[in-house]
Amino acid sequence: MISYKDYLDKVYGCFLGKTVIGTLGAPFEGIKMPLELPFKPEMINTMLPNDDLDLQILWLDVVEKCGESFTAYDLHRAFCENCDYSPGEYAVMRKNYERGIYPPVSGKFCNDFYIDGMGCPIRSEIWACLCPGDPARAADFASRDGILDHAGESVYAERFFAALEAQAFVESDLYKLIDVGLRYIPENCRFRELVNDTVELCRKYDDIKLILRKILFKYGHPDCTNMFQNMAITIAALLTCGGDMVKVGMDALNCGFDTDCTCASAGSVIGIIKGAEAVEREYGFGDVKFVLTVRSNRRSDSVKDLSEDIALLACALDKNGTIENAPETHYDFAPSQYTLEFSVIYGDNYPVMQPGAPRRVKVKIKNVSDKTLCTIVSLKGAGAEDSLPLTLMPGECALYGMDAVTEGEVVYDRNLYTLEYETDGEKKSYTFGVAGAMPWKVIGPIWRTDPICTTEILQAHDLKYRDIITDTIAETGYKGERADVTRRFHLNFAVDTDSEYMTEDGCFTPYDPESATKYEESVFYQPEDSLTMDDLFGFRGPCVAYLARELVSPEDMEVCLQIGHTSPFSLWINGELIARRDNCDTFDNENVHIRGIKLKKGVNRILWRLTRANSDAKYSLIFAEDVRCARNHVCFGAVRPEFFGK
Repeated sequence: MISYKDYLDKVYGCFLGKTVIGTLGAPFEGIKMPLELPFKPEMINTMLPNDDLDLQILWLDVVEKCGESFTAYDLHRAFCENCDYSPGEYAVMRKNYERGIYPPVSGKFCNDFYIDGMGCPIRSEIWACLCPGDPARAADFASRDGILDHAGESVYAERFFAALEAQAFVESDLYKLIDVGLRYIPENCRFRELVNDTVELCRKYDDIKLILRKILFKYGHPDCTNMFQNMAITIAALLTCGGDMVKVGMDALNCGFDTDCTCASAGSVIGIIKGAEAVEREYGFGDVKFVLTVRSNRRSDSVKDLSEDIALLACALDKNGTIENAPETHYDFAPSQYTLEFSVIYGDNYPVMQPGAPRRVKVKIKNVSDKTLCTIVSLKGAGAEDSLPLTLMPGECALYGMDAVTEGEVVYDRNLYTLEYETDGEKKSYTFGVAGAMPWKVIGPIWRTDPICTTEILQAHDLKYRDIITDTIAETGYKGERADVTRRFHLNFAVDTDSEYMTEDGCFTPYDPESATKYEESVFYQPEDSLTMDDLFGFRGPCVAYLARELVSPEDMEVCLQIGHTSPFSLWINGELIARRDNCDTFDNENVHIRGIKLKKGVNRILWRLTRANSDAKYSLIFAEDVRCARNHVCFGAVRPEFFGK
């Protein structure tokens, strides 16, 4: 039990920590080296915007409207309708939303790089503050949030912090709070291992830089927003700060990486434990204003007003009487706008189809009204049309199955289906989608021996045992031991280039199906944004592959390309060399950004030359609106290679 006065004080303390200490770290986000910055009051004089707070305010709007029956889909829609920026995993969840792919699949599909990101663990405070002293319910709410743009470990991290922070309203011992948080994540997961390792290090050492060094030895990641290293930094800062809010922020900041998030999360926990009155008395923060960069109609930009709004909503949701002496509140939580509730189940939990491989889709239909419902549900879209007569008692469910099929010469990225029905004379609908695996024509692998060993070279030598190879090697002028060259010749391939599959303008040539090359040609359907050379063929070793696509644009448009690569590549669009990189790099989806790419309405020829320089060759190609935090386009189709040039 907690009095309303103390509860409100802790909510206010939480969001003071979120805004003020988050601002402390914001300017230094992405610095990956340990720092020795001293605290200066001007570091927190002007509050800075932070998505850590932005999205929680959108979630507050949703729960004020829907009550505790809010769904992950409600949150997903609120983000896509009210937030314009899309960094990292946010771009993934927006892209999936626009393709009709909703939670929990939206957090997994096309999200191989950011799936363990910080995007959802930093949104835990709203759930804790709505569930004081109720870590189980806070963790449940956090799960509905986390699956929008993550899966697995990051969702566990949000559950952990939501439960820990909810318990912090009635418990102040951080080690006990960590034990509570651990109850709400799986026994066998890497995040639990991270928490246990960090706690053990903090019990053993009081030097946070030493702790950081040992954390990074085991959990370090090149992405500054990766959850593992950052959540460990947050926990370590909390356990070594002695309850000092400024120290916890500076310790988190001076560890580097995702500093706005680590600082804000650590500041929030200290704020809940100490309460706003103690925080203001100790640090003199005053009346703090937050800076919002999403669309929300809050009554003011005062952190105190925001905290009161959260507290009043929590009182309305408090079914167990946890908050004593709570003011009377009344919310007209909107009933579901649907009398039927829909949820989509994809075969293999994978929302992709391709020619010759339809995707089995089941739609669960539940009567969420309080009366028996008789109606006809009609399915339309993406070449499908069907109807299903339904009679459902209140709470009863039906299951509708269909095969999502892509036919014709063009495969489309976005394939939407709409279920329509009528109740009480009102027509309603629900839309979902299946992505199309986009086709490439693959030419390759293209390779050679090193040194080059042709028929002509061999015939120039006497056919003596061993002499052919050794003489050939001697003629290369290779610097180093002859054994180096010999073993390379025996054990490896070398990358080769090929001119037969390119015209002078850099476009692919073979529209004539009878034109044969000396290389294998195949078709590859790319289901997600990224691919590896191993996806294309079973050949192992250095090589080149050409990927050709006829991209179909609905209109003349200008786009930004985001290209990920670990090995060299060149990319041509409509005969123009758009990008070339000859280096190897650590993969992310955004190694290269190129704005101002003009696509014409109709067919645009793309040729992508991929070079595997070593065993790791991963690439991605994304069409976005701009270079930074922009939405991805989902409006394109691609011609199936057997119809190229038609």
